[in-house]
Amino acid sequence: MFWIRKYSHSDIANALNAGKSILGTALICCAGLALNPAYAKDGSGYGKHKHQHGIQKSEPKLNKGKGKGLCKTKKIDWENVEEETIVPVQEEFLYVGTINQGGETDPDMLLVIGANPGNEEEYGKIIHRMDLPNIGDEVHHFGYNADRSKLIIPGLFSSRMHIVNLDDPRKPYVESVYEDLVKDSKYQDPHTVIGLPNGNNLVTMLGADTETTAPGGIIEVCGETGEYLRDFGPSARRNHERIGPTYMYDAGYKPELNRMISTTFGLPRDIEGPINVAGLGDEVYVWDLQKEKVIQRVKLSPNSGALEVRWLNEHGVPIGYTNAPGTDEIWMWSDMDGDGFYKFQVAIQLPQFSTPTDIILSTDDKFLYVANWVGGGVPEGGNIQQWNIEDPFHPVLVAQVDTPYAQMMRLSLDNKRLYYGNSLLSGWDDTEFPPGVTRNISYSVRKINIDHTQGGMQPDLDFIVDTSNIQKKNTIGPAGPHQIFFDPAATPGGGFH
Repeated sequence: MFWIRKYSHSDIANALNAGKSILGTALICCAGLALNPAYAKDGSGYGKHKHQHGIQKSEPKLNKGKGKGLCKTKKIDWENVEEETIVPVQEEFLYVGTINQGGETDPDMLLVIGANPGNEEEYGKIIHRMDLPNIGDEVHHFGYNADRSKLIIPGLFSSRMHIVNLDDPRKPYVESVYEDLVKDSKYQDPHTVIGLPNGNNLVTMLGADTETTAPGGIIEVCGETGEYLRDFGPSARRNHERIGPTYMYDAGYKPELNRMISTTFGLPRDIEGPINVAGLGDEVYVWDLQKEKVIQRVKLSPNSGALEVRWLNEHGVPIGYTNAPGTDEIWMWSDMDGDGFYKFQVAIQLPQFSTPTDIILSTDDKFLYVANWVGGGVPEGGNIQQWNIEDPFHPVLVAQVDTPYAQMMRLSLDNKRLYYGNSLLSGWDDTEFPPGVTRNISYSVRKINIDHTQGGMQPDLDFIVDTSNIQKKNTIGPAGPHQIFFDPAATPGGGFH
C-alpha cells in the first residue's frame, strides 16, 4: 500500500476553478481503489453549493384548459438550466406515503404529520389522512410537480397516477386519477417523480407491459394531470439487450455535466411478491442527458439491486453514490479525468444483512446517511449511520442510531433534522429475512436530531408517530410509512426527489 495524496471536495473545487487536470498527482492504491485526476471543461460557478436544477430560462407555454392537452412536451435546453439556491426554512409538516397493511379492506394513504416544534398541538401528530380512491395501489415513491403546486402519487403496482391538490397544504385531496399510463406508454410500475425544467415531470418506470416485464425506462408526464406525454429515451418496444436500459429504478441528473445515472432494483415480476434477492438486477446506467441515450451499461455485484441515485450536490463534481441492498454495499461513481465515462467502485462494504435501502446526502456534501433496513438480521433490527464524506473516496463512520426497520429518510435543508419511515413494500414487510426473523412487527415515523458541526446523532423521543394501529378509511390497524416529503415551502424545486 502506498499513498501520494487524498483529495477532498475543496481540492477538486480548486482544480475545477483553475480549469486544470491534476492527472498524476492524485493516486491512492489500497484494496484496488484508485483516485484519478480531476477535470472540468468549465469551472465557472463552482463552489456555490447550489444543488437543485430549477426553471429553464425560456419558460414553457402550457395550455390553460383542464384534462387532455393541458401540457405539451418541449425540448429541454439543459445547457441553460438555472440552479435554485437552497434557503433553509423550518418544515411545518411531513407528507408521508403510507401503504395499508393487515388486510385488503383499506386503500393506501398520504399522512400529514406536524413537524414544527413551535406548534405543540400538531407536533409529532397525524393532522390529516388522505385516502386514495382505490385499494391495492402500493404507494411507494412520489413527488411534486415542477412548480410544487401539486403532488403526483403513483401506484407502484396499479400504475395509476394520482394528482393531489395542495391549495390547502394541510388538507391535500385527490384531484384526479389518470388510469391509462400502461396503455399509453407501454411501460408499467411508475416510481421516481422528478420536476423537469420545462414544467413537466420525469417518471421512472420499473418495467414494461411485456411477458417478461422488461425493459424498464423513463417517461415524461404532465404535472397537472399525470398523463403520458412521451418517452424520455427509448420506447418500451425495443431489444433492451442492445438498447439500454434493461432495469430501471431511480434516476438523477447533472445538467452541467450532461449526464444522468439510473439504477436497478429488479423487474416487476421479480419484486412484486415476497423478498426475492435472486430477482434483483446488477446493472446501472450512465446517460447522455441531452441525447437521452444510455452510453454506459455497468455491471455491479450480482443481485446487488442498486436503488437511490445521489450525486454530490456541489456544482460540477462528477461523483455520486448508490446503495445496493442485495449485497450490503454502497457504490460510488466518478469521472475524475473528465472524459464523460464513469468509473464505479465499492465505497462502503457493510456487514451481512445490513440491507441498505436508502441513502441521503447533507446539502453541503459533508455527510452521507445510510438507512439499513435489516441492520444485521436480529429481531426488530435496523439502524441509521452517519458517514463523513469530506474525502468522498474514503467515507468514515461517525455515528449510528439503532432503530427498527430504518427506511426512507428526509433531511431538513439546514442538515439538523432527519426524519424516516420504516416500511419497504407490502409484500416485503411481512417476509422473514433473514430466515427465521420476521420483518416489520411495528410501524412508525421517527426523527433524529443531527450534530452537523461535529458529527453525531440523537433520537428525538418527543417525535415518534406510531402507525402500527391507526384509523384507516374502513378499519383500525397497521399502516406502513415509506417516502417522506416536506411541505412546499420547505421543499426545493427542480430535480429534488
